[in-house]
Amino acid sequence: MKRFLMLCMCVFTIACSKDDDGDFVAPISHSFHVLFEESYGNSKPVGAELIMTNREDGKKYSGTSDSEGEVALDVIPGVYNINVSLILSKEEYLEFSGQEVQGDVSFNASLEGVAINQESETFTELVLTTGRIGDLLIKQIYYAGSDVRLGALYRDQFFEIHNNSNETIYLDGLCFAQIYGEASMSGETEPFQLPNGQLDWSQAIGQGDVENANTAYVYSDEVLRFPGSGQEYPLESGKSVIVAATAINHKAPLVVVDDEGEEKVFEVQEPERTIDLSTAPFEAYYRPFQESQGSSYLDSDIDNPNAVNMEIVFKSYGGKDLILDTNGRDAFVIFKADTETVASWDALPSPETLIGNINENTSAYLQIPVDVVIDGVELQRNDPAKAKPKRLPDTVDAGEIANILGAYSSESVIRKVSKKVGDKTFYQDTNNSSNDFKVLEHPEVIIE
Repeated sequence: MKRFLMLCMCVFTIACSKDDDGDFVAPISHSFHVLFEESYGNSKPVGAELIMTNREDGKKYSGTSDSEGEVALDVIPGVYNINVSLILSKEEYLEFSGQEVQGDVSFNASLEGVAINQESETFTELVLTTGRIGDLLIKQIYYAGSDVRLGALYRDQFFEIHNNSNETIYLDGLCFAQIYGEASMSGETEPFQLPNGQLDWSQAIGQGDVENANTAYVYSDEVLRFPGSGQEYPLESGKSVIVAATAINHKAPLVVVDDEGEEKVFEVQEPERTIDLSTAPFEAYYRPFQESQGSSYLDSDIDNPNAVNMEIVFKSYGGKDLILDTNGRDAFVIFKADTETVASWDALPSPETLIGNINENTSAYLQIPVDVVIDGVELQRNDPAKAKPKRLPDTVDAGEIANILGAYSSESVIRKVSKKVGDKTFYQDTNNSSNDFKVLEHPEVIIE
């Protein structure tokens, strides 16, 4: 009997989770009701994969929806981010919807900051939406930079665009936008924030579409564009192109002359931490723009005459070069638009800005319609406890990707390969970066 009682105690201990204070916390049963969006009759999907992540410790739980669209899980009380995804083959989609498509169709849903405890509701509903699958993709983002002392800081950052179609596409007029938003989650939401802690753009002064402000648009503080008149910069099927912050060999010491005529040397003590971008075909050279605005520039932002300079078509961010957030507090989209189209879009102050505080120095953020977006990627901090609220709607990116080691780690994030056909590579695109991307210990730099 004594041995039996000891065995029961062990089973009880294993069935419970131990928190940081040494107390045992019993799991809570919680169910998730997954539905297709209204245009699909709110029917219930079978086989949708649900992943929930504890925002404090990063622990993940997962499950798959049954014939009633339900996922039942036992989880430790906490605050969670939830992500659901489902991919239907063209045959499955035809049977489901009666519509013929060329390839797979992806559905996604996400929720942030869902509190699950003894006092909360016993179920959570998630509605699957489908977004546009573009021919051009953001393939790789090297935002972490390399070691502050031993590497190249953030000077070696870049992003990479890939042609995931079967035809040549011209890059002329393609825009890359950094998306603005809250960079952290506070304990309580402010009046100008959504329940997940992100900015509520329906409250922005001058907002012309209050009802759809947070779902039909994204808001940018910086937009770069590939130059060209229409057919100057072809990108072949299955090929990629890198846009460097500065197209130089970052493994070598950088010698520049500052605006006072003094020579300055940026040493690179451990070249293996960084990369050679000297043959990158495009770069973001900001000095002429900064000078035209009467602003200072970075001495390290130098022009490679062999790289094509990107156009700066909108800028309210104070950075003096293409500077991606090394902590991953960023999101990006690509779209095509000419100067007249961009000029026709509103630029709005941040929602927390009061009308009496608006003046000529108030920053404004470009309101980009989601229906022009070709692709988007949501980054995230590597520490779940310091996560930012999502900036992109689920129709653009229902997930997010974070590196492992954080800022200045030399890591990049890159899409997973879907297939290879001869010398062409095609990458996964389900509009869900949690599923589509992986982390590289060191950026992949291939100049094609």
